[in-house]
Amino acid sequence: MNRLNTLGVVVALATSSMGVQAAIEDAGHFNLGPVEVTPQATLGIGNDDNVYRTGQGELADISSVVYKLAAEAEFKAQSALNTYAATLAARNVSYASQSEANYLDFGLVGEIHQELNSRNRLDVDFDIGRYHDAGSTINGALDRTPPEYDRLMAGLKYGLGSMEARMRADLFASLNRENYKAGGADNKIIEFGGTGYYRFLPKTSALVEIKQRNLDYPDNGNAAYDITSYLVGLNWDATAKTSGYAKVGLRSRDADGVSRENFTGWEVGVSYLPVDHSLLQLSTVRDFGLDSEDPATADFTEGTTTQLSWQHQWTAKISTRLHYAFTDAQVLNSSSIAQIDRTVNQYGIAVNWNVLRNATVSLSWENTNRDETAVAVNADPDNYDRNYYLLSASIAL
Repeated sequence: MNRLNTLGVVVALATSSMGVQAAIEDAGHFNLGPVEVTPQATLGIGNDDNVYRTGQGELADISSVVYKLAAEAEFKAQSALNTYAATLAARNVSYASQSEANYLDFGLVGEIHQELNSRNRLDVDFDIGRYHDAGSTINGALDRTPPEYDRLMAGLKYGLGSMEARMRADLFASLNRENYKAGGADNKIIEFGGTGYYRFLPKTSALVEIKQRNLDYPDNGNAAYDITSYLVGLNWDATAKTSGYAKVGLRSRDADGVSRENFTGWEVGVSYLPVDHSLLQLSTVRDFGLDSEDPATADFTEGTTTQLSWQHQWTAKISTRLHYAFTDAQVLNSSSIAQIDRTVNQYGIAVNWNVLRNATVSLSWENTNRDETAVAVNADPDNYDRNYYLLSASIAL
């Protein structure tokens, strides 16, 4: 799903500078005063052997040729250490034999980094647009239109203290709200908290983090969880080859009419650069989240998601990316009663060829296998397997 991952948590890996590029090698651009503008277009054709991502009923294992057309324009400006970026994008996806599943997404995504002075900095990001839950339907086989929603996402982080100081802190807050037109449950996630760092080695800091996140389906009565996390760990950029973070601690869940539950949670992200043209990344998180597999329900998840990827630049023009993701979670209702045990395995590979300086051809394959087992008597598990192939070409105009 493009709405939220299974746990409703985005894991940000530590990043490293390297030669691997996912798309345009050296995108063309033009200037509008101090603003650098980079327009780009992508055209793709592929095949989806399970358009509706289900293994049961009339919609099971329906295959179709897929056409993708995307266009975007990135606007970027920089002043000293301050950067301002926004991307206006639209994407149309059409299915040759399932026209009801067609959709058009569009939105504005951006980020701002402001160095107020050597001891204070501000980061802001946002995503505003209209999107769809591809693979879902408004009403099963009767209305196969993908649920449409408006998203408003905004986040900010305020850094206190010099990055070279022995002690520093980050304060953060975010909102992610999705309002559906039909076929989905409106949802809202609010998070706020702070992280304190103590540098005990030149490139390594101990950290303490306290944060609260509210997972809410506003139109479904008491379908809301408050998750408070108390985490300790490390943040490091130890060498030119490795960087990352590791946090572990207590997560406490509160909900109306439900007894408090405490459990061990964690967040880990590691980047490893064995050579300057190869990058390995690993992330794992154990947490609560909203259930993204069926946007019409007001259910939650509790479990672990682990992701591993490898990017490699084989030649000046050819690169590959392999990735694997594994999710092991329980689906819970608003009363914290387990409904379904779910595991999801996802594999993928992509090959990119920089045909020209500003043009790339890509071939990708992705396989998803979901295995569900009913825990509650009235639960409706759905197991499926899906293969998705795409040949695409991107050009910076």
